[in-house]
Amino acid sequence: MVQPRPWLDEVIDALKELGGHGTLNDIADRIYDRGIMDFEANPYYKDRIRGTIYNHSSDGTYYKGEKGGEKDIFFSLHGIGKGHWGLRNFEPDGNNVDFTEDDIGFKEGKKQLKQHIIRERNQEVVKKAKERFKQKNGRLFCEVCKFDFFKTYGELGEDFIEGHHTVPVSELKEGNKTKIEDIAMVCSNCHRMLHRKRPWLTKEQLSDLIRT
Repeated sequence: MVQPRPWLDEVIDALKELGGHGTLNDIADRIYDRGIMDFEANPYYKDRIRGTIYNHSSDGTYYKGEKGGEKDIFFSLHGIGKGHWGLRNFEPDGNNVDFTEDDIGFKEGKKQLKQHIIRERNQEVVKKAKERFKQKNGRLFCEVCKFDFFKTYGELGEDFIEGHHTVPVSELKEGNKTKIEDIAMVCSNCHRMLHRKRPWLTKEQLSDLIRT
């Protein structure tokens, strides 16, 4: 039986609703709850979802397109076999949860019931941390490599910097609050490098790597 819509479109929409990334189970549960696809016609829909992702990701084993091409839609957050996938070029809007790699399924604050329980991150603390940093230093720049988006990109990069949670959100308990001093100002490259190892590198450790 022909499905109401392509599986690819459904996986993309499910990931958008999940905030840009999720596990295979998260994606499958989201699609099931959306109630659009005919699951009786395809009882092994989880395998179909996995295959759809693998066929449209240069991180997948079945991908035959160009890396970074229009068919390269998904990416693996932690490597093949970990089952955690993200949507390339995802841009959150007011209807999406704005996930960062700090989250990995964990949020601060009161619990909400969606596909699974996630905690609501308090974005206000990141905003205040940026404001305090700019007041103190006169501009926003990476605390690790000193990169300044405004100096490089002009108006486009003005007031742009990423906030890194130095205490992993996964280690926070219900009711814990993130302090302004727990947020580090980092560029996109350094932010990714801070998350390359477990436990996370400190900004001081990453700075030492750059200098060596």
